[in-house]
Amino acid sequence: MAQFVMTQSKTNEILTASINQLNSQFEAITAHQKAMDTQIAQIAQQVSHLSLPQGHLPVQAETNPRGHVNAISTVRDGLEESPVTVL
Repeated sequence: MAQFVMTQSKTNEILTASINQLNSQFEAITAHQKAMDTQIAQIAQQVSHLSLPQGHLPVQAETNPRGHVNAISTVRDGLEESPVTVL
């Protein structure tokens, strides 16, 4: 009986180690899949901008990240630069 208990104890230790190893591999695969999902979403967003037909404006306007632009107007003496606020 003692022999059986020792064998079962060793078997349990081996099984526990195997389960722990499988759990860590599963967590690594899950993390990798989340990273891939993020990359696929980023690529899909970039491709959606490329798939617009030539000569058509995007459906939703993109805002100017700087918030302003400089307009150049001609005057008699030369060029004049004036800031323009973009809404």
